[in-house]
Amino acid sequence: SKDSLFTISLDNKPVNSLKVGLLTSLDKAIDDINFNKYSALAITSNVKHFSAGADLKERSSFTYNQTVEFLNSLNKCFHKLENIPIPTIAVINGACLGGGLELALSCDFRIATEDSMLGFPETSIGIIPGAGGTQRMTRLCGISKSMKWIFTSEKFTAQEALIDGVVDFVPKINIDKFLSNFIYTLNSNSKNSIKLAKTSIKSAFIDHGYSTERQSYLSSLKHE
Repeated sequence: SKDSLFTISLDNKPVNSLKVGLLTSLDKAIDDINFNKYSALAITSNVKHFSAGADLKERSSFTYNQTVEFLNSLNKCFHKLENIPIPTIAVINGACLGGGLELALSCDFRIATEDSMLGFPETSIGIIPGAGGTQRMTRLCGISKSMKWIFTSEKFTAQEALIDGVVDFVPKINIDKFLSNFIYTLNSNSKNSIKLAKTSIKSAFIDHGYSTERQSYLSSLKHE
């Protein structure tokens, strides 16, 4: 039933850029979910784009220490999202770039509309994905595809993202209808078993790569 789905809608006009304010709201919204009451979480957008990534204007005003602090908050929030016990779904529309894509990768599933554009523009501005992107992308679709996406800074269509395994579904039917059907399928199985399976699947990865990503990101800042 729709009642068993908890939805967080991003609403930071015009492009849901990941400003400090949006991140704080997202973090709080995740904290407020009653995992016993809901069987899944969807992260959607109230605007034309899922998220175009970090607000570069805001970021350009940051000192080095503020940049690091912001990166810490992003990582903390995305790790929290990744580790919640119920299945999580990013419902992607429009642009899903940089930090926006890192947010989507922190979810268990990604559903994208036909007109979505996804990518990591970071290397084109002299940095690297620094909120888990290098790690989650590589785990999800393998080394060479992760390198293709990150090295080229290209924007990919939803279909290309589907072929590369970055998104799971590009429905031909209405997204809400697809989501309802998907939740219905999940709900027909044991909630406890799904929770246990999620914990087991997540434990398949060793997390030391995140500290390497952090060191590399900080090095890239010094070379800007």
